[in-house]
Amino acid sequence: MNMKPELKDLMQELQMAFNESVCESDRIAEILANIKSSGYDVMLALEVTIGMTPSKPEDAVPVPVPNTADEYGFSESDRQFLQTLHVAG
Repeated sequence: MNMKPELKDLMQELQMAFNESVCESDRIAEILANIKSSGYDVMLALEVTIGMTPSKPEDAVPVPVPNTADEYGFSESDRQFLQTLHVAG
């Protein structure tokens, strides 16, 4: 999906804000210190999924549904449902 530069910048800011909030959390630091003092090394990896949909219909980007979907017996309702989930392939 092509993202407007302004939106891309905001998404990067959001990612940085999540990272900062985790790194600056006294509670998380305390728990990690307790784990380390118990004799374990800690690696923390978080995955944040952010979903967006345009609030204005004119900003919507159509999601193409390949013709190969017919091979799998998808109905038009199936295709519409998958599009609402932003599933294409």
